[in-house]
Amino acid sequence: MTVHRPLVDPLVRDLEGHSRYYLHHFATQLCDVMVVYDTGQNPIRDLVPAVSAYPLLLHVMVANSAFHVFNISGNPMGQSAYQADSNSTVGDGMPLVTYDVGPLKSSYRDALVAKQQALTLLAKSITTVDENNIDIVLMTILLFVNYALVESGRDKWRVHMDGAWRLIQLLGEPPYLQKPMSKLRLTILSDFLVFYVLGSTFSFSAMPSFIPDTIDLEPILRYAETNNYLSCPGPLLRIMLESFALPDKTVLCTEEVYDNIQEQIEKLLHRALDFDPVAWSRDFEPASPYEDIHQRIRIAAAHRSAVCIYLARVLPSTHPLIDPKSSTALVNLTTLANDVVHQISHLKPGDALFKSICWPLFLAGAESKDPSQREWIMNTLDALYRTMFWGYLHTSKRVLEAIWKYLDQVGEDEDNCWVEEVKDLGNEILIA
Repeated sequence: MTVHRPLVDPLVRDLEGHSRYYLHHFATQLCDVMVVYDTGQNPIRDLVPAVSAYPLLLHVMVANSAFHVFNISGNPMGQSAYQADSNSTVGDGMPLVTYDVGPLKSSYRDALVAKQQALTLLAKSITTVDENNIDIVLMTILLFVNYALVESGRDKWRVHMDGAWRLIQLLGEPPYLQKPMSKLRLTILSDFLVFYVLGSTFSFSAMPSFIPDTIDLEPILRYAETNNYLSCPGPLLRIMLESFALPDKTVLCTEEVYDNIQEQIEKLLHRALDFDPVAWSRDFEPASPYEDIHQRIRIAAAHRSAVCIYLARVLPSTHPLIDPKSSTALVNLTTLANDVVHQISHLKPGDALFKSICWPLFLAGAESKDPSQREWIMNTLDALYRTMFWGYLHTSKRVLEAIWKYLDQVGEDEDNCWVEEVKDLGNEILIA
């Protein structure tokens, strides 16, 4: 990846040098990562000209870009105890990062200053939201969630998601309702929906519906599976959404309610297992004329197994559906994890869908007990970081290390579910 010195475009001629630099970096580097294929019709990049009219959009783009530059220039991925040595061949063959003259030394401070300016302007804009600016305000909030991923994937993203949820509820009624939806709104809602699914994964609790019932969910799911960089098939996203609607399993649950929850999870597991990536691909709408459908099938299969791992982990580890000692076990968690690793092993740095691997790989890693597989997972996350330079990958490695330490300390016959360990970490993490 190369950090280029930007040309002086008429659009940004009135901006000071640092802002021009970061806006150019945002348009040429970050926008590419936020979609599967950057075909020249990228709705996020298409908003760059709007910065002259919306300063809050400018500052949040600069904040994202400046922190990204900081990651590239001085925030390398740390070595894990689960990796053999620091001379790993991860990323061999990938282009080295080079820099032209630019404000690299001040990038961390520049990111924090721009973020604070954007927050101040966002607070004012939210009080004057109307049908003319609501999409810009929502895109700004979406870029704050994105900033959290570039930074670390911890904590603050949840506040922004909660704020977005309140605004998105307005979109279900006139004058905000759009039929059909604009491409910008489809982008906003599909990305928010994916972040909602990802962010809810590790809460393992009931969640409110994110999209109003008056908005058709199907076009959003279709757009997400094609364009969002997670590249998760719509049918699997729908299964995840339905799982969040199940009531919490608490000590106050009656036996009847508890049994009903288990029955619903079993049905969702069957649906996930029945999902056929090859059949799904026949009805898939390519995002690019250069689409590699075989890679789409690979990542779809990885997501299928990851969704099954998530659903299975909602169940107690002694439940007959997942207990290896049970004759009625529906899934084997180790087999599911191995399948995720197998599918992802066919994707390499430089492939458009390589950026889609982290969430399924994390869930597979949480089930991994094999030292060589754990090392491969860590090395692959390193390769992904050298492709994206997003800080949430640091967090992904640290959380996996905590899970593996926990799994290695508990006995084979003990309840060794990693879910509670993730909850005990005390941070709401976003793994994307």
